[in-house]
Amino acid sequence: MSKRMKVSLFLSLFLLNGIVKADVRQFYVEVIAFKQSAPNSELFEQKATEIKAVRRYAPAIRGRKTLNYLYRRLEKSGEYRPFYYQSWRVTAKSGRLTLPIEIYDASQKLKGWVKIQRGELLHVLADIELSPSESVEDDGVIYHLKEKRRVLFKEVHYLDHPKFGLIIKVSPI
Repeated sequence: MSKRMKVSLFLSLFLLNGIVKADVRQFYVEVIAFKQSAPNSELFEQKATEIKAVRRYAPAIRGRKTLNYLYRRLEKSGEYRPFYYQSWRVTAKSGRLTLPIEIYDASQKLKGWVKIQRGELLHVLADIELSPSESVEDDGVIYHLKEKRRVLFKEVHYLDHPKFGLIIKVSPI
């Protein structure tokens, strides 16, 4: 192989590497979980988890929190009881789903995951279960929230279930 071909090959690989890396972006993902006490007439009969086992979670790094004011407002309200607030820094490739970000709080029996999907639009996928044991009538029941939602950067999004909810915000880094 001539020297000119080697240089051309090296430059091609170098430029291609730059294009591939440009396809990767980082985001802050913030999640607040809260219980709600609004009356409803729905019956919940799920007794076993419906979340499929996850082999590998995203290597999420702690991120900055910008929703502290909202968490405090929920605490002061009589209808909502926030109990979980985390923020992560995650990497997402264009046209792909991220690995799941683990959502877990043993004290509140909250478990599940959130994923980010990058394409022409940005989506958040959530699969979360809450197993309250606060009252005799709720004993053993699992509340399941499974949703895919188109999100806009830096907007606060609310995922709703009659018994609990999630507030999610995705911000580019």
